[in-house]
Amino acid sequence: ERHKAGLALLSVLVATSVIGFVFHRTITRPVRALIARTTAIADGDRDALKPLDHHGTTEFARLSQSLLDMAAGLAARSEYVATFAAHVSHELKSPLTAISGAAELLVDDIAEPTMTPAQRLEFLVGIQSNADRLGALVARLRDLARAETMPVAGACRPIDVIDALREGRPALRVEAGGDPDRRVAMSSETLTLVLGHLVDNAVRAGASRVVISTMSVGRRVIMSVDDDGPGISPANRTRIFDPFFTTRRADGGTGMGLSIARAMVATHKGSLDLADSETGASFRLDLPAADTTS
Repeated sequence: ERHKAGLALLSVLVATSVIGFVFHRTITRPVRALIARTTAIADGDRDALKPLDHHGTTEFARLSQSLLDMAAGLAARSEYVATFAAHVSHELKSPLTAISGAAELLVDDIAEPTMTPAQRLEFLVGIQSNADRLGALVARLRDLARAETMPVAGACRPIDVIDALREGRPALRVEAGGDPDRRVAMSSETLTLVLGHLVDNAVRAGASRVVISTMSVGRRVIMSVDDDGPGISPANRTRIFDPFFTTRRADGGTGMGLSIARAMVATHKGSLDLADSETGASFRLDLPAADTTS
């Protein structure tokens, strides 16, 4: 009996050791590695943004990948915010410096008048122009903040938005093509803002005709916005979506329109890109289709 009891005890010890080893390999070790990895990422170590050497189970592999994806997204967002803040400070600094310099010269001229009325008027016009630019930049920044936090609920038909675009732009021919009755998962107000930015850019570039074509690809809706303007130069094609990039700075352009439009589309799980075209500019808008039962 003692022999049997000893074998049973030995079997229990062996089984317990095996279970402990398996538990350590599949749960404890991956958890500790994941904790160490997230701590390193929190301390700013970008090299830690890579998969674990050992996941243990499929569930831990998915959990690890989800955490790393989230961390990578937050890191990219942090870099974007830092870069964007630098751009904002630069764009705001230029008109502020111009206003400050002009005001200083006008104050000095009051103490010792040397300017002609025409010169004073020129400085005042410059102050007003730079103040208007500051107001436009602030308004665009507000639109961008609203675009990234706006609710994503709603659906609409592109044809209704296209009709609204026609009403506000009588000098522009806005044509609809394809299947404009296909509903997209975006409210009419948001789609109007997105397409409005593209159409207004076409008008400012000298276009007289814009064609908005719609087609369904599975559960997605692809919209093409093509104009007959001069198009976009090869040197600017990779920069048009950069915040504050504009070729119309002298005319009051802020370079925020396309950035805002892309942010709105991204919030709705879509994409906005520049497409190749032989004439004019062509933009490709990819949006999820709305539930036909809604």
